[in-house]
Amino acid sequence: MSTARLLLMAGKGGVGKTTVGAATAVATAAGGARTLVVSLDRAHSLGDVLRVPLGPGPTPVPSRDALWAMELDPQAELHRHWGVLQRYLGQFFRYLGISGATADEMAVLPGLEELLALARLADLLASEQYDLVVADLAPTASSLRYLSFPDLVAGPLKKWMALDHAVVRLLRPLQGRGLDIPLPEDAVYSGVSVLAGRLGQLRDLLADAERAAVRLVMVPESVVLDETQRALASLSLFGLNVDAIVVNRVLPEEAAQGFLHSWQAVQAGVLARARESFADLALLPLPWQPAEVVGVPALAQLATALYGERDPGAFFRAQPPLRFREEGGGTVLTIALPRAPGEALDVRRRDQELIVTVGGWRRIIPLPAALAGRSVKARLAAGKLDIRFETND
Repeated sequence: MSTARLLLMAGKGGVGKTTVGAATAVATAAGGARTLVVSLDRAHSLGDVLRVPLGPGPTPVPSRDALWAMELDPQAELHRHWGVLQRYLGQFFRYLGISGATADEMAVLPGLEELLALARLADLLASEQYDLVVADLAPTASSLRYLSFPDLVAGPLKKWMALDHAVVRLLRPLQGRGLDIPLPEDAVYSGVSVLAGRLGQLRDLLADAERAAVRLVMVPESVVLDETQRALASLSLFGLNVDAIVVNRVLPEEAAQGFLHSWQAVQAGVLARARESFADLALLPLPWQPAEVVGVPALAQLATALYGERDPGAFFRAQPPLRFREEGGGTVLTIALPRAPGEALDVRRRDQELIVTVGGWRRIIPLPAALAGRSVKARLAAGKLDIRFETND
């Protein structure tokens, strides 16, 4: 099994996560770790930051051994892994009378391109060519949407495929004899099976706190802090390990003496709130840089300013957000949900699944067979959701 690790850089658009991700990769490569930095953001700027022309494949970064970079093409990943099913769905929609171009557009699930690009990261780690993959995600709202997909889709996709395949086998002898609806060929089911397997591998990787972590990047502004708090709660809900918060563009204290006095005071207040909100995480302030940070030398200096003597590639926390424990003769599932809004919480059990909804985000958690028939009681306090499974005697 590969021991390569994945570090995801996430945050609101415009906070500097591409620069922070590139600087982190430059520093880890300087320490001897074979590092690949990847952009999954459609608005690619990684090549501009590194000053290296990049494409959809790993490109060596000149002047820095052990460092490669690439800008994934979500459309290419879509054609590679969804093409067979897309062609069938296009045929099906055209059978329903939908025009060709519209049918082709409807044959792609929203967010699927980004999800398949994310699944490519699991392949890169499995190749064992790298010790660390640093991924620059799309802005927070988009990245959270498709980070939750593997957990929601992988299991249901397999169930749907098995049921649908059984029905199609019964209908196939009737095709051409009164049945003119297009039926999927075996290649479609094979493609769906491969896709479900890839999503399952991705889900397992993201849930492994020893191999995958998210590093949230923000700037010291109230609106951005609020979004970062929500992102932390959502990522924790889906079982992803958030290891640190990077606070970018922090004004120096001397700014308080001049034109930026009021802005520096605002930042100080936001930083105080951030230290309180993220008390159990590493909070890494990054001073406002006096010049634009582009090119490997400037990125190396930025990494020094950010991490100091720390190892940039080390996970500052490797604690799984979901934990089962035995307590008082029952079983308790604890989910870390820092800053989660209690009034937007809903917990339900459905057969062998637990459905947890927090602030508009929903996660379906498969349950061990021993817990499937038990009733549940939930309590949210101090940033932790405790779900107790009780017998119905």
